[in-house]
Amino acid sequence: MNGEEIPIALILVLGASALYFGFEVDRRRKKLHAIFDTFDKEESRIATALEAMVESGQLRPFSLIAQS
Repeated sequence: MNGEEIPIALILVLGASALYFGFEVDRRRKKLHAIFDTFDKEESRIATALEAMVESGQLRPFSLIAQS
């Protein structure tokens, strides 16, 4: 046998591992996106406007701690 043969089994295992890794990353990304990305376009505009009003001083940020 020739010592320079291509190890087919190794290539298949590495390919399957790469596919699984890609699938798992995509699955977790979609899960995190569903949990943390709850704003749609209209809500994002409102949130941006409110942040700008807080920065300009028109609004104060909400605080649970009572300030005297």
